[in-house]
Amino acid sequence: MTEGDELAYALVTPYSLHKSRTGGILARLLWTNVKLVAARMYAPRPESDFVEKYCDAIYDPEEKSIPLTYQKLLIEYAIQNFIRPNARGFSNRLTLLLFRGPNAREDIAEAVGHISEHVRGDNVRGTYGDFFRDDPEVLKADSQHETRRRLSQKYGRLQEVGGERPRSEFFEPAVLTGVTPEMNEAHLKLFRDYAYTDGGYVLDALQEAEKDHFETSMVVLKPESFRHRNPLPGNIMDFFARSGMFITAMKVLELGVEEAQQFYSLKLPQFREQLKGMVAQRARTIVERCRMMAEQAIACMGAQPAPARDPQNVLLVVREAERLFCEAPGPAQVKIPVVERIYEELARRLQDLNPPESLYEELAEDLKDINARCEFDELIRYMTGKDPKSGQSLNPEEPTYCMALLYSGPNVMTTLRKRLKELREVYGRNVLQNRAHASDPEEDPTKEMRVLGMPTEEMDETRPCDVERLVNEFYWTE
Repeated sequence: MTEGDELAYALVTPYSLHKSRTGGILARLLWTNVKLVAARMYAPRPESDFVEKYCDAIYDPEEKSIPLTYQKLLIEYAIQNFIRPNARGFSNRLTLLLFRGPNAREDIAEAVGHISEHVRGDNVRGTYGDFFRDDPEVLKADSQHETRRRLSQKYGRLQEVGGERPRSEFFEPAVLTGVTPEMNEAHLKLFRDYAYTDGGYVLDALQEAEKDHFETSMVVLKPESFRHRNPLPGNIMDFFARSGMFITAMKVLELGVEEAQQFYSLKLPQFREQLKGMVAQRARTIVERCRMMAEQAIACMGAQPAPARDPQNVLLVVREAERLFCEAPGPAQVKIPVVERIYEELARRLQDLNPPESLYEELAEDLKDINARCEFDELIRYMTGKDPKSGQSLNPEEPTYCMALLYSGPNVMTTLRKRLKELREVYGRNVLQNRAHASDPEEDPTKEMRVLGMPTEEMDETRPCDVERLVNEFYWTE
């Protein structure tokens, strides 16, 4: 644990989840000077005392920190919305987000905002929350009372339509957090203690009549999106929210080399066939440069045609020039070890500078294994920030954590794959740096979930979960 760090939480409410606002809320919170370190779904069971203990930690009859008026709002909100079935008729799912930083509690509290009847958009509650009530004094002094009454009575048939009298008060906080150190600690310990009984995979909490026919699939937000106080993870979650699927599990994790290799194990044979065309194209480019270099030498420097067009001679020149002046290859480009092998094979096989197409095809087939391995290692470096061979961190200052989410719904895998394609068109830079991964039916989604230790009904969840581990780190109790 970094010396002086604090652990704080933000609890996204059932209504915010119901309205697919989780991504927007996360994006706002990631602007603060804190690091997202854990995430978990909760849905308190009917027989659980989770809600009671949550409210106990808020109640302060002496009003040392929170006025009773606001305590009442918070406690009544939890009672009405956290207990299953939800009083509003939808799921009681909650999203817990844990953050750490030197002043994490204060930073998150400020980003969340206070309970206020004044409309403002500079914090989460100002944007996503609501709190209003009728003011009797305003209604008494209503100079337009007669106009309102006349207009209401004008539309006579509407009086026949039943309906409840409008509520005089409405409170939706959007997100909750610990506003005092004592409340923060009590709630964090509560989330830890109930992490498995009332949290994890919360499909059962959905109110949908057809949930028995739902499928579950996984999306992983890649490390690149979590760097530099980037709100992009929230934006990506919003992107997937448009699919209409339900978030049923969530986890923040940092992949080790071995985990990443297991997770992407099926990519290696795919890379052999899918990427061997890169080798052929790279060989063509090298030969084209050799041909151009030879013709320039003949035309501009008076070189003799035969030696200038000799493959051995010109390959040496082009290879040395590339070593001196070409930049290191990036993602989706042939890596240096493969380029070196291409030069070696061309020096051995090339008879002239106009080879048949079959030469490139043979090279691609012969070098597809080393090319696939180099690309696979690049993927592991990207996902873990570590050297695939030694396991050593390449840049300890660079965050390399991911967020895994389970989505449930009808035809979920097909729907998410479609959204992924659209997302990569907007946010992706290349085949590697494309912001997110979504399970492919051809790549064993169940195995992927198991490797990442995701909670589902079909398998045991890897323990300790990220919430339990972090809370124990800060508030260990025997």
